[in-house]
Amino acid sequence: MNPTSTGDHFLLFVYGTLMRGGVRHRLLAGQRFLGEARTLPRYALFDLGEYPGMVWRDGDGRVVFGELYDVATRLLPELDAEEGAPKLFRREPVELEGRDGPVFAYLYQRSVEGALPCPGGRWIPKDGGR
Repeated sequence: MNPTSTGDHFLLFVYGTLMRGGVRHRLLAGQRFLGEARTLPRYALFDLGEYPGMVWRDGDGRVVFGELYDVATRLLPELDAEEGAPKLFRREPVELEGRDGPVFAYLYQRSVEGALPCPGGRWIPKDGGR
């Protein structure tokens, strides 16, 4: 399902630079923050240096922690461009604890070989801030 088919808003799970205090959070300014959220244990989060990358894991997944937003679909082109979609990240449905229905997140599309997993499913920027 594509978020544009769900009306003028969609739910977006963010886990890195788009979170409150993150360097790209400005893109979500004015969007409705729904609270902290976490995925079902079907993903893995990797520290890629300046940003994290979440990938699908079949069988050995973990919970990833982040934030949930109600986002206007008119922002999709800007969000996709900032996230390098669809080559670097791709907007895909994800499964969150306690939430049914379509929720989307940007999943990393390149190899994570050699990347370190984020401890506890949370990304902490190296500079201490986001």
